[in-house]
Amino acid sequence: MEVLISGLNSYLGKRAISHLHKEDFHVHGIVRDLDLFKSKISEKPTATLNKVDLLRKGSEYEDFNIDNGLDLAIYITHVPELGEMVNLNMEVITLNNFIELTKRNGGKRLLYIARLMDKPFISVIRSILEKAEITFTIILKNLAIGKDSVLDRYMRQLLQSKYLPYDSSFANVKFSPISALDLLRWIYNVDWNKNFINTQIEIGGPRTLTVQEMFRLYRKTLFPKSPVKSIKLPHFIMSMCYKKFYHIHREDLVEFKRLMKKEYPIDNSNWKQIILFSFTPLDQVIIGN
Repeated sequence: MEVLISGLNSYLGKRAISHLHKEDFHVHGIVRDLDLFKSKISEKPTATLNKVDLLRKGSEYEDFNIDNGLDLAIYITHVPELGEMVNLNMEVITLNNFIELTKRNGGKRLLYIARLMDKPFISVIRSILEKAEITFTIILKNLAIGKDSVLDRYMRQLLQSKYLPYDSSFANVKFSPISALDLLRWIYNVDWNKNFINTQIEIGGPRTLTVQEMFRLYRKTLFPKSPVKSIKLPHFIMSMCYKKFYHIHREDLVEFKRLMKKEYPIDNSNWKQIILFSFTPLDQVIIGN
């Protein structure tokens, strides 16, 4: 099976180019600046990487060709969030160009992967896919986690301190984080020619827990004797503490809070009626999956 994937600068995209390619699943990844992308990845790619600009097109876009034809196209959201008009307009352009590239290479099946926070704006994406007359599935996922994910970096940085300041509105957010490698394995195992045709599905991980419970699981798994103590603070004081004492990269903190703002637990029972699948336990994901 020949597979084309775009959106490699996302966390899921970076993991995909090293873990989605199989003996019978040949992955072709496209990225705007190939040299810059290679300098930022930490895992050795197993997929074939190509320089293709979906925004401005150009000669690489026009010349791109998959010799054996395309069986499956995967588009992972390119923009930080669809809720901003500039981002949404850019997403519309790149998605339309990706669909054109897919069709030109014989592709008739497309997966569009987005985050839960994009759900209020997904009707725009669905309209584009329907007008393109291509068989599609829209996949809305809980937060993807694993080695070097934004949640992983955030939690590990907090564990280096003695105290954990928090406010209830953030600490009590419930979500069902999913291992990025589990999600890629799930994509590999679904028969996309038969299942989830022209529909929208949601997928989350094996457990529902709060942000605070996730921190405790990290501590129990990595540093069971850690003396970190939780301290409840007003939100504005908590934010000041994070900036001054915890040295968490500002972009990481902003991205994590943005992602968690619209997270909620997902019931996987609908798709589990179609495909048998077992998740990796979260403690194993934390250790280094």
